[in-house]
Amino acid sequence: MSTSKEISALILAVVMAAFILTASASSAAYLAGTDLQAAVDAAMPGDTILVGPGVYDRVEITKSLNLLGDGARIRPGDRNIGIKIAADDVTVSGFSVEGGFYGIHLVNSKNCTISNNTVTGVVQWGIGLISSDENRIEGNVANYNGLGPHRWYGIYLSKSNGNQILDNEASFNGEYGICLFPSCSDNVISGNVAEGNKYGIYAFTDCNDNIIKGNLLAGNEISGIKMIGSCIRNHILENDISDNGVVGIFLQTGSGYNLIRGNEIANNSIFGVQIQEGPAGNNTILENNISGSQRGILVNTDGNHIYNNRIFDTVIPAEDRGTNQWYAAYPVGGNFWAGHIGTDEMSGPGQNISGSDGFIDRPYVINDRARDIYPVVGESVPPIRIVRASVHPARAQIGTPVTVEVALESANGVAQVSARTKNLLTSSEPSRYISMYPSGDGGYSGTLQTALMSPGRYVVILTAKDARGFEMVEEIGDLELLPRSGRDFNEALARGL
Repeated sequence: MSTSKEISALILAVVMAAFILTASASSAAYLAGTDLQAAVDAAMPGDTILVGPGVYDRVEITKSLNLLGDGARIRPGDRNIGIKIAADDVTVSGFSVEGGFYGIHLVNSKNCTISNNTVTGVVQWGIGLISSDENRIEGNVANYNGLGPHRWYGIYLSKSNGNQILDNEASFNGEYGICLFPSCSDNVISGNVAEGNKYGIYAFTDCNDNIIKGNLLAGNEISGIKMIGSCIRNHILENDISDNGVVGIFLQTGSGYNLIRGNEIANNSIFGVQIQEGPAGNNTILENNISGSQRGILVNTDGNHIYNNRIFDTVIPAEDRGTNQWYAAYPVGGNFWAGHIGTDEMSGPGQNISGSDGFIDRPYVINDRARDIYPVVGESVPPIRIVRASVHPARAQIGTPVTVEVALESANGVAQVSARTKNLLTSSEPSRYISMYPSGDGGYSGTLQTALMSPGRYVVILTAKDARGFEMVEEIGDLELLPRSGRDFNEALARGL
């Protein structure tokens, strides 16, 4: 029966044979021995070195090589670089780097491929590109790096342009999953997973014209994506940005002219999208689903264009502190706002032609300067919904206890429920508050004591608040109170009886 070591050796032999058969006259494939650096130093440019199972010391590559590992583990020591690359056209694949100061580190390197490696426990960044352009970083795992007091990164780009960062995992790192700082442009960051970091993707200072597409950026301590310091013309497309501790997408300090399109931005604690500080503005936000945050979109700059988004299950759907446009020219239209209900009987740019067009005839008002004049018709599902409600008896003599019952559905849980009365005939009658208590199966029940109320007609108003702070206020039933029969309570009180 073959051992695992024999099987690995056989695989390496087959791979080596394949490389030898396809190698040019000026290149060859070698099976490395125990001294990996010696094998690298002895190789000619273009050669392939096959590295079998085992633990190896740090290695530095200064010529074009293919370094292919199968069960190979690099343990460089705390102050050293695991794999340092200072050459063009280098391939490194199939290694596990454990510890070190930097994991896999490219300096002034171009057209390299770093794929299917695992880097963990590094003091600073797992995979770093410093002044390195047009490289491909694909299918790597860079988790649990930079966990010391200074908190570093999974994947780091600095002054590096035109790189492809594809299908990597950069999670549970000290600060950033993927970090661009400074001056990183024309990179494609796609298909990556960045969870459990402080920030999923972070771009700082003049990082322009990057494409950030199709990434999963979830459960990070502060934000899924943050851009700060004049990061412009970036495309943020079709990402899943959810369950982050503060904000889904945060653009700050002059980060403008960016496109935010087609993202699923859900259940970020405070903001779905936050844009503030600095004059740049002029971002375009369209075709996103923004839900489950206290605030859907907060904009504190000017010239932003926001349309064709679905904004729902938020406490404050939009807050505009600048001068921005919340719709596109007819017939493209505006946004869907959950809870904005109205008729669709008119059409046309002025909504003054008979006939429906898919836009609610009444504008959605954000503030006295900002409104969506073409709010989109759609099914509205409020965060808290009344399933059933009753006021019983609905007609009673003063002094008769009245039972108020309600059943609620809430996506975020129910934090508080209360009810009160309002006299429909006079405003001088004070509201009577009803304490509501859980009664099982999403139900709440309370008792209204009517002994000190006046005869008349009342409406019972329910207030419910969910765990995110969304508050619903809705009338749930009418009540008519009749004078007491027989002894008059007020008269008896005046006579001291």
